Amino acid sequence: MKKRVEKVAIVKCKNYNEIEVEKAISKALSLAEIEIPKRKKVLIKPNVVGFFDKNQEAITTHPSIIEAICKILKKNKNEIFIGDSSFTNPEIAFKKSGIEEVAKKYGKLIIFEQDKIIKVKDKDAKVLKRFHLPKIIKQADLIINVPKLKTHQLTKYTGAIKNLYGCIPGGMKQKLHMEAGNAKKFSKLLVDIYQNIRPKVNIMDGVVGMEGKGPTSGKPKKAGYILASKNTISLDVACVKLMGYKPKKILAIKEAIKRKLGNLKFDLKGMKKLPNLHFEKPFVQEKLSKKILKMFKQKPIIVDKKKCIKCGLCAKKCPAQAIRLNPYPEIDKKKCIRCFCCMEVCPQHALSLKE
Repeated sequence: MKKRVEKVAIVKCKNYNEIEVEKAISKALSLAEIEIPKRKKVLIKPNVVGFFDKNQEAITTHPSIIEAICKILKKNKNEIFIGDSSFTNPEIAFKKSGIEEVAKKYGKLIIFEQDKIIKVKDKDAKVLKRFHLPKIIKQADLIINVPKLKTHQLTKYTGAIKNLYGCIPGGMKQKLHMEAGNAKKFSKLLVDIYQNIRPKVNIMDGVVGMEGKGPTSGKPKKAGYILASKNTISLDVACVKLMGYKPKKILAIKEAIKRKLGNLKFDLKGMKKLPNLHFEKPFVQEKLSKKILKMFKQKPIIVDKKKCIKCGLCAKKCPAQAIRLNPYPEIDKKKCIRCFCCMEVCPQHALSLKE
């Protein structure tokens, strides 16, 4: 049986100017042959990591992207919901990201842990045979997945598949990090979540991405593109190629293809060939000898006391409870599972791996 090749659209978009973003998204949807339904209940899932200001354009999905999608949905008289569950205080996170304002203007904001929670059973899952999702995930007629183009220190890349991890309500994410303490198992867990959600529309905010120590502590990268696809895996394959990765090196993509949820091949629309933007990568473990790799695994997470404001978020959100304040964060190496959640949630980017 011949594998289905999905369309992935790529459109240039140099900045977050309202008119330019609207034109780019409309064009991307058209090229990817994505039809917007009429009078349906639509959930938009952005990437709202934590309470990072919308001016920090590289971290969260930009509100202009969400607003452009909302305008297209409103033309077809759809009922709009915008939802996520950030690692840190979701009310503040939505407000600071600028997405709360968009939600109030066009529809309703849903904080997933405040929604009714439903149980999901999946006998075909590799890690998560049972887990919880907000009810809106199953109630929505259409889910629009809107990730951000970024590197990630645990999974190398965070995109369309990884963005759905935010569908897990509140503190449950911390428990799952404990269940999947390494990149390989965590990537399987991500695919378990994906195969129970499977959004039909995926739009990548690649106007300004992040390189290096993503997903929150890296450097902004002016990529200048918006991408769209009906298929989540196809979008991720295209995006990692755009960044300069080999798709097979991204464990979540590899796992999804193994389960026949996607394909390494895709039909590119909008350009003849994908450019290579040469994103600076986070630390690449698999290329190292066992001896050097052992040294890396023992490399401590350090605190920049000049940046640290002693807010305690790192300790509060650590799945392994390996951090205590004294008065600055101290990491217990024996308890630490190397998930890097502490680095991800720190609003001051005060935590990092020792160089």
